[in-house]
Amino acid sequence: MKLSPLGWGIAAGLAAMALLAPIAGNALGDISAARSERTKLAAAVAAPETNRTVMVVQGQALPEPAALALRIRELARNGGVLVEEASPPSGTSLIAIRFRISGPEKAVIALADALERETPLVRLRGWKLVAIEGGVRLTGEAVAVRK
Repeated sequence: MKLSPLGWGIAAGLAAMALLAPIAGNALGDISAARSERTKLAAAVAAPETNRTVMVVQGQALPEPAALALRIRELARNGGVLVEEASPPSGTSLIAIRFRISGPEKAVIALADALERETPLVRLRGWKLVAIEGGVRLTGEAVAVRK
């Protein structure tokens, strides 16, 4: 008896299915585990903070966003830099101020350096330095720990 091409195709498909079934089963198990882990992490991120642990040295934290904005304005005034914007986004345990400052390159870099090096502890995240007429513009977000 001679097997038709359709029969050979069905036989080859069944053989391939038998060989690939364990691999597909493992992949489905892995994706299911990844989805459940993602759901757990999303729930943990959405949950309110219950136990807030501050991990900075005493005297490095700031009491409120206005204090961070004042710190940026003081350093800018001392360095001859223009503060174009300094506004706080929403947040709980961290103080963050979005800012846009411009001035001579040396003064703007000195201001950013002073913010990160001096007390209280401030870090810049998501910053961008762009050349403008007569100097540079630094846009970013300064972040500090709330007291």
